[in-house]
Amino acid sequence: MRVVLATGNPGKAADFEALWPGLDVAGAPAGFAPEENGSTMLQNAWIKAAALRRSIGGDEVVIADDSGLVVAALGGRPGVFSARYAGVDATDQDNCRRLLQEMDGADDRRAAFVCVLVALAPEDHMYVAAGSCAGAIAPAMRGEGGFGYDPLFIPEGDHRAMAELSRQEKAAISHRGRAARRLGAVMGFAAA
Repeated sequence: MRVVLATGNPGKAADFEALWPGLDVAGAPAGFAPEENGSTMLQNAWIKAAALRRSIGGDEVVIADDSGLVVAALGGRPGVFSARYAGVDATDQDNCRRLLQEMDGADDRRAAFVCVLVALAPEDHMYVAAGSCAGAIAPAMRGEGGFGYDPLFIPEGDHRAMAELSRQEKAAISHRGRAARRLGAVMGFAAA
């Protein structure tokens, strides 16, 4: 089965390749960047999946991910705006710095990563799966792995930041890993 991901983010593409080892996984064509103007992660994932399906046609399964970080002390922010929390052209480091500034002095550091996947199969079937990973926000960035908020997110039951975990450890507990395994189960392909 060939899967085309509705993302230009190399970190997400690498995560999914590791999660679905038996599939032929490819990223979106260069320049693919639909406007994510939904108010929920499900809406944004649908926008990306539908845009990619129109763009490539074919017999591939199109899968879009929208994910974000939900922080209790910030009323759920950055949430659906996680990738552009510090601005439209913000880098991962810019977003992490803004989060640290807003969390300065906060006692409640609870947070969760959330992922919603929308898959569009060639026969016009749509599949949806979600996953989450509870944890807390670290007081400073740690680790060299991962991307996004991984240097600040400490998964529940661990003392290391997500960026300090191996790819296999991250896949076993991450929001994206959980959503990918659920999607694989309903679509009939194995996930790592």
